[in-house]
Amino acid sequence: IIYPPVEVDRFKPAPQRENFYITVTRLVAHKRVDILVQAFSKLNLTLLIIGEGPELPRLKNMAGPNIQFLGYQSDEKVAEYLGKARGFVCATEEDFGIAIVEAQAAGCPVIAYGQGGALETVVENTTGIFFKEQSPEGLIDALERYEQVYANIYTSDLIKNAQRFSKNKFIDEFRKFVYSGHKQF
Repeated sequence: IIYPPVEVDRFKPAPQRENFYITVTRLVAHKRVDILVQAFSKLNLTLLIIGEGPELPRLKNMAGPNIQFLGYQSDEKVAEYLGKARGFVCATEEDFGIAIVEAQAAGCPVIAYGQGGALETVVENTTGIFFKEQSPEGLIDALERYEQVYANIYTSDLIKNAQRFSKNKFIDEFRKFVYSGHKQF
């Protein structure tokens, strides 16, 4: 498997984490941002949502005052927020999940639905936590478990894991594949 390249070097962890969680995604139904909104509203934890899409009015309608919709943000702002966030949350099954890798590159641990690409890009209890049930209750359970392991998640492990998906790693892997005697396209 040759993973897609992620520009991991443009992310830097802030010296101090702040007390908010974040997601960066398109606001479309299959991304299941509704699960995030319901869980965080129930727990009254601060959640920043970066992204736009047709689900925005519905999500705003169900959100508590602890949830902030930031809309589109520049790459620089996204990197800044990821560098400060306590955790990145994702409730959908991603094929790969570039934002999940970007969060880790910024030193931000991940709380993700345990299916698809997240299983290949997040190391459980080292760079994040998975939840098995794609529901607000499943996410709430994961957030509670996350708080128990948070102190044992190290920025250096997050960055090292993200480097597995760097642009340079992609180029090296692609070259090896092309020059290893495989049929050319």
